[in-house]
Amino acid sequence: MSFQIAPNFESVDVVRIALQGFCRKNYRGAKAESRTEDLCLAATEAMNNAVEHSGAEKVEIEISADEVEVVFRIITRGKKFDPRVGVAMPVLEEGEALQEGGFGLAIIKEIVDDVRYEYVQGKNIMTLGKIIMDCEGGRRV
Repeated sequence: MSFQIAPNFESVDVVRIALQGFCRKNYRGAKAESRTEDLCLAATEAMNNAVEHSGAEKVEIEISADEVEVVFRIITRGKKFDPRVGVAMPVLEEGEALQEGGFGLAIIKEIVDDVRYEYVQGKNIMTLGKIIMDCEGGRRV
């Protein structure tokens, strides 16, 4: 599945809803639902960052899947920006709340199983991988 969207939040919502629908249709169970929500949150954070910071005229989205994992790829043209650099969740004291803003990349890193970044021919390519279904006996089912 692929999309080319305008860099606006309405387009982000369209892709998020399509991703969620795809996962719910193809993966079943409580764990799958929870992992789907994590993937959708991470994908939304990544798309929001592209809308807010990339300056790109369009955002390309590619979604691929197998029986176990969904891979979400976001591609923007522009200046090189490696979203993995300097990403960490803050250490909070007991009862301290996480401040709003600035932690989207850290959240992404925490809730997906794989985050990759490449800069190829003027394109920023961020790939998020999330295992939605468990493997049996160490093999994909």
